[in-house]
Amino acid sequence: MSIASELISLTADICQQRLLPPVSWLHLPPENPRDPHHKKFGVLVLADGSCGFFYTRLGDNLKQLRNKIDEKQILGTPVLDLAEGYDNANLVKRSLGLGALNAIAQHVFSRSAGVLQSDVDPLGQLDLNISHQVGMVGYFKPLVRMLKDQRVPVTVIEKDEGYFDYDGLVDVTLDVGALKRCDRVLITASTLLNDSLDSVLANCAANAQVALIGPTVGCLPDPFFARGIDVVGGSRIADLCGLKKHMEYGENWGDSVIKYCINKKQYAGAHCLF
Repeated sequence: MSIASELISLTADICQQRLLPPVSWLHLPPENPRDPHHKKFGVLVLADGSCGFFYTRLGDNLKQLRNKIDEKQILGTPVLDLAEGYDNANLVKRSLGLGALNAIAQHVFSRSAGVLQSDVDPLGQLDLNISHQVGMVGYFKPLVRMLKDQRVPVTVIEKDEGYFDYDGLVDVTLDVGALKRCDRVLITASTLLNDSLDSVLANCAANAQVALIGPTVGCLPDPFFARGIDVVGGSRIADLCGLKKHMEYGENWGDSVIKYCINKKQYAGAHCLF
């Protein structure tokens, strides 16, 4: 079973006979945001304030989202129906589906004390400073700089040729097989949208410690843990009004969320929630 179908089935199962809040707000990033980093994400918000982020910068996804989304129709669609779109080849439906799955999970987490560890850095749980080789799928610029300063060798799987001029401790390549020599691997959550996570994991060493991180990994983590991921790191809302304001103006909204992690060893499973 695919990750998409597993997530949809699991989410629907644990939400049986529960009234989920409706979608109350949908945001797409502006064309020319003040903070370029935050032009990558849209958000779907439920009436209780639960938020589901989704990635908008895969191919012409943002253009398609702008052209094909009827916001009034989205606001009137049950969130579980939107979630089913994640298992669709259509990128617009897939993006909104992931956002819906993330929002539902955040609703569930908010009613389940102790699941999200907000005072723990997911990267800190991997002890990157003692790694002999850190692998990254996606270029995490501040982290690359930090590891380089600590003299930790880094292998980055990245399609953007603008990063290919590094040498020495940082090896940037298109070859996902290079992850086999890494004992720590950080994977961008955008792999959930381009359907590449399973192939990435297939190239990780059996003893590697693996983290899936990013704002768009707010969903139930069970399918990831079942595939060998050790830590999931996402973002939950701290200030919804601030988030809306920052997003509408294309500003940095980092202070409106709190990063959290879920560790496989401390997670009892989705069916123990609520």
